[in-house]
Amino acid sequence: MVKVFVTVACLLSVALVLHSAPEPPAQSNGPEQQIILNVLDDTGSYVRDLKADDFVVEENGVRQKLTSFVQDSEVPMSVGILIDKSASMRLPLAVQGKEKVAAALIAADNAAKVLIHFMKPQDEIMLMVFDEDLKVKQNFTSDQKKITELLNKNNVVGGATHLYSSISDALKLMKKAKHRKRALVVITDVHDTSGDKIDELRANLRDNEVPVYTFGMRWDAWGLPGEDPAQPSYEVAFLKEVAIESGGLSMVVDIPDLTTDYTVIQMIGFVQGIAAELRGQYTLKYISSLPGPDSEKAIRIRPVSPQYQVRFRRDTMDVKVPAPKK
Repeated sequence: MVKVFVTVACLLSVALVLHSAPEPPAQSNGPEQQIILNVLDDTGSYVRDLKADDFVVEENGVRQKLTSFVQDSEVPMSVGILIDKSASMRLPLAVQGKEKVAAALIAADNAAKVLIHFMKPQDEIMLMVFDEDLKVKQNFTSDQKKITELLNKNNVVGGATHLYSSISDALKLMKKAKHRKRALVVITDVHDTSGDKIDELRANLRDNEVPVYTFGMRWDAWGLPGEDPAQPSYEVAFLKEVAIESGGLSMVVDIPDLTTDYTVIQMIGFVQGIAAELRGQYTLKYISSLPGPDSEKAIRIRPVSPQYQVRFRRDTMDVKVPAPKK
């Protein structure tokens, strides 16, 4: 499967007011395009039960005629979960009974459990952990109980944090997924200690094209002396970049205490949002009326209702190029 995510900077343009666009040509001989989209209302809630007539789709300003429009909230999906188990995930230390435990790691495990709770029986999940290296704890399986049991035992921290290379390796492993709808969820305390450059990861985001959802748990006591807490650190900005460039979402919370109700609510809300994002999708198809490579075509999807906003990405797994005319 090859998925081409439409970057926000150059291809995503959502209009809130409908205006006229050129009608599609009578003949459409280009490749069939497949678009995955989410629709949110002005409260940020996902909108379901929309129809093809609720949208206008354009390429380079030319209106395209839809050949298919379906709501696929029940389509099975493949989700990879990557959890940071590096040494810094022991902080801040908490006490359970008479033992000190790695609070950040346990919080990450609990966030993953919440996500699993929202999965469907037909979904598959892969569990991975990392410090200096990535380790697959469980390959893709629909046995949610097995994944939960492994999370219950994931309470020992490791060494250094090789965040960039681990995300890159996890994206490659996502190729084993059997479902078209897929995502990678990364839970980390936001600190990379490898000294690696992020160029390879950026390349893998483009090549593998899997939406990445990043959840950063930033313990404020880790901040550098003199650092302005109002300014996002490089690592926080990077997590957001990974999410935006891949078509996912990102949240980073400052954690004075992982046991506070506020932190728990933040974490649960984010993983609920991931589940809603993946479930609340539509798939539309059209035959491109324009010649030339897809990379030169700016896609614009405009909702008829001014109350709606659209997030979308191009999915070319099932794209079919018409046979040349004889």
